[in-house]
Amino acid sequence: MSDLTPTSYNRYSRYIHWLMAFMILFMVFLGWRFEDKDTLLFNRANLHKSIGILIFLLTFLRIGLRFAYKAPPEPPMPKWQALAAQALHVAFYVVMIALPLSGWLMVSTSAREIPFFGIAWPHLPVPQTHDAHETFEAAHGLIAKLLFYAMIPLHVLAALKHQFVDKDTVVEHMVPGLKPRPILNYRWLLPIGVVGLAVALGFGIMRGTPLETGEPAAPPAEVTDASASAEAAASQSASDSQSASASPEAAAITTWSVDKSATRIAFSTTFSGEAINGGFSAYSANIAFDPEQLDKSRVKVTIDLASVTSGDNDRDGTLKSASFFNIASTPKAVFEAASFTKKDATHFVAKGKLTLHGKTQPLSLPFTLTIKNDIATMSGNVDLDRTAFGVGSGEWAATDSIPAKVSVAISLKAKASK
Repeated sequence: MSDLTPTSYNRYSRYIHWLMAFMILFMVFLGWRFEDKDTLLFNRANLHKSIGILIFLLTFLRIGLRFAYKAPPEPPMPKWQALAAQALHVAFYVVMIALPLSGWLMVSTSAREIPFFGIAWPHLPVPQTHDAHETFEAAHGLIAKLLFYAMIPLHVLAALKHQFVDKDTVVEHMVPGLKPRPILNYRWLLPIGVVGLAVALGFGIMRGTPLETGEPAAPPAEVTDASASAEAAASQSASDSQSASASPEAAAITTWSVDKSATRIAFSTTFSGEAINGGFSAYSANIAFDPEQLDKSRVKVTIDLASVTSGDNDRDGTLKSASFFNIASTPKAVFEAASFTKKDATHFVAKGKLTLHGKTQPLSLPFTLTIKNDIATMSGNVDLDRTAFGVGSGEWAATDSIPAKVSVAISLKAKASK
């Protein structure tokens, strides 16, 4: 019967043990770098989520292998040591489930897609609120600290004690042939290599360009409460359009055809310190504008919110969801202006209303304009308060990760139609 008693864990359990040891250490070191505000922070966060899910799945596989294959017997030791070893092993299994599970619960509080190496992972049925996110985030951090600062050191110290003090066969259970003597043994390359690779990749992978943190913030946009609904704004727009069409004076205003190849509607914000730059590719613009007849000028721009792009498909999906633009219910954003102020020969301010996410707010857009040979070149910048329009719900309603201010930049080229 002694020939049937294993001297080490089965090869599959050993492979998964060292793979998971690498991933757990890598995740800890990668997580420490969430404080680094650079251009690849978002990518690191997605990788962290993907590997966390993989650890969760592999833990169940490892538990199954533990029941499927006979474990090697423990060497003689005091009863308290045996009980402590068993308790620590059980705690590892519990934590290897609880840690990724708490992370899964945390990211499920957002409508944002959960990435699993390019595959959309399902959300758990939890409230998508800021308070729920804070609760699960605190639990996730507490479990991670317990694992890294208590359990892993105890596990490593116990293994070293068995190897160099007790001089028994415990370490051979996971590294066959790594006997207490001789001390110099090439098999040490496995545990040392796992730790070294986790450190190197955890601190070295996905290093982006540091973000500028010393730049002064632009002044916030002046936003006032408005009781007018989106429907009222649309009705007023129709009335203005009819008046403009019926008036001979309005008909004399130059209308402009936008060159979309030379026009851009862009926005910029940050996510946990990472710069996010995006824009909208689909829109329509009705422009009747004359610098010398500002009282008769009219502008209406309608943006298709489904055309939003930000350089990441997963993020774009979140922006289109009910948590942000909610394009299923409010697919368009509309800016209308019928009042213009001339500051000097090339600087103007358009005063109008922006309807976004079912809410209408006053908006003043300062812009520069030059007209030469019937070609108009315009550029403008304005800061919007996304919270005034209800853009960002659940986890995203708070402004700690994504600020309230969103900068919008418009550059336009148009040709006079008449």
